[in-house]
Amino acid sequence: MGLLFRSSRAERVVRAGLTAGLRRAWSPALGSSAVRDSSQIHGRRDADVTNVPSDVARSRADVSGRRFYSSSSLASLLAPRAPPLTLDTINPRVRECEYAVRGEIVARALALESQLTVKPGSLPFDEIIYCNIGNPQALGQPPITFYREVLSLCDHPALMDLKNPDGSSPFSSTALHRAKQILDSIPFSATGAYSHSQGLLLCRQLVAEGIARRDGHAASADDIFLTDGASPAVQMVLKLLVRSKEDGVLCPIPQYPLYSASLALNGATLVPYYLDEGRGGG
Repeated sequence: MGLLFRSSRAERVVRAGLTAGLRRAWSPALGSSAVRDSSQIHGRRDADVTNVPSDVARSRADVSGRRFYSSSSLASLLAPRAPPLTLDTINPRVRECEYAVRGEIVARALALESQLTVKPGSLPFDEIIYCNIGNPQALGQPPITFYREVLSLCDHPALMDLKNPDGSSPFSSTALHRAKQILDSIPFSATGAYSHSQGLLLCRQLVAEGIARRDGHAASADDIFLTDGASPAVQMVLKLLVRSKEDGVLCPIPQYPLYSASLALNGATLVPYYLDEGRGGG
């Protein structure tokens, strides 16, 4: 059983770094006993425990409500702390990533954009259009209305009752039908709850039907996984397949930077093959 120290004195010992003299420093107060009840220690004020790190274990041995720290807790205070998070201490695979989508060119574009804001007319152009990511709406392309209508109706079903002055719905009949179909397949017809880890069954069935119509081969909803975009799907497959640096992954060059960055993060080896425009990119 280790010695129990009163926290106020313990903090002073910690600050002074007197690790080797802990027992001697406390012998006048604790005597030769391995553990002293607080009733045997008089005239000592309780420490302000709010100044002690929260990760230090606090002993409950003092039945009077006063707080003590064990010698093992003091040792944890005096132990060397882990180095702060820096570029040298982070995961080395992160340092190997080169994600050009958000690399030097984008950083330069942001600097020029800031310059145009502070000093209008200082550059031979007055606007920067970012083409580093697939974002057609930012370039003026109208979004596909159907998807947005269905999402709006599913998240706020009351919109189904919305009518134009002439009595018609502002939503297309196909969007209304699909939203009702989806809501009917969700418990309590309410979005926001967790669904199956592969995605909502109805949506997977609809995807399977679409694949069958397109390719002429049967598809099963049980074999389909829905993700929130292509990037999570690529990353999940790589996490499943990659075991070590000895696993090589063929990657076309030029390539979307997601591939090389994800391979670096997962510890795989990129095996590039170069596209030949003269052969149709093959």
